[in-house]
Amino acid sequence: MSAIHATASHSHIDRNSVESRVTEILLHNSSVCLQPLLLPMIAGLSREDRWLVLINPPHDITRTALELAGACTRHILVLNTSSFDQTELFCARALAAGTCHTVIAWCSGTAPALDQLNQAASRGNALGILVRT
Repeated sequence: MSAIHATASHSHIDRNSVESRVTEILLHNSSVCLQPLLLPMIAGLSREDRWLVLINPPHDITRTALELAGACTRHILVLNTSSFDQTELFCARALAAGTCHTVIAWCSGTAPALDQLNQAASRGNALGILVRT
């Protein structure tokens, strides 16, 4: 059985439906380390004109680790929240704002409202990645 499962949100599908803009990565094993995959991806995303937002990143994704991976840290905004509700709210607001090109959020527990986050991402012309344990 795989330790990682990725899904994309799917709104009600019709001819006028927008493509999915939010992907969820489910970690079935908390010992799985995504940093070898995420750090190069974050480094590449940090070169875009708009902000890259990281919400509740793991403690080992530090400014130093990002810089060593080649990230342009002046284009990265890191937010930390104290609850799942705050994480979902910050994620939706960042996606809809139009100032971010990508929002990566780490959360645990309850599944977020993917359809609402997808709509927010469409409004802000952004992409979302949710890493959930």
